[in-house]
Amino acid sequence: MTRLLFVAPFLLAACQMDGTSPAGAPRMDQEGTCFLYVLDEGNERYTLVSGVGDGTRTPKATLKRGLTAGALDAAWAIERKTMDVNPECLAILATDRMQARPAPAPKAAAKAS
Repeated sequence: MTRLLFVAPFLLAACQMDGTSPAGAPRMDQEGTCFLYVLDEGNERYTLVSGVGDGTRTPKATLKRGLTAGALDAAWAIERKTMDVNPECLAILATDRMQARPAPAPKAAAKAS
């Protein structure tokens, strides 16, 4: 019985490590990874992207566009707190405004013939 008490923490740690990248960081494309990141639109406007990985390369996400820095920070804090209590979040990948990614350039409209 005492052996089980010593082995149990190692077994639990192994379960938590399963499915992560070699560096140990969760990935957005992993099922159960909650992600939250910021896109910098320029002109001091931001987009907040959040969702839960579903095992596909590009999981579905919720976008909140055109946010000011203050509105973004408030929305980010709420989303991040929600992730801490969401049972669907098996891992969390969250970056804030200081680590914002540049927003992708809009695709050019096809020329009419």
